[in-house]
Amino acid sequence: MIVEITTYKAAENVTHKELLIASKAFNKEYCSKCKGLISRQFLKTADGYMDIFVWKSKEAVEQVQETFMQDTDAMKFASLTDANSLTMKNYEVLETSIFNN
Repeated sequence: MIVEITTYKAAENVTHKELLIASKAFNKEYCSKCKGLISRQFLKTADGYMDIFVWKSKEAVEQVQETFMQDTDAMKFASLTDANSLTMKNYEVLETSIFNN
């Protein structure tokens, strides 16, 4: 499994509400169709936003990275973000523990 953490700020003049609405559309129109994508969490940070994606494999991540820029639905969401603030890092999951406390 791969965890991808992407951070970014909203593009100039894009409101928090607009980004929330766009995130829901991004999930429905793009993420739900990505092979190998297990989950996406959309978070508010102190200075912007963060996506945490969980992927089945490195190959699934690489496939999406190769095609993201050509996908209309993906680019709709990306257009609302500040490209200059974007960071993206991938991490291999070594162990997962779930606690039901």
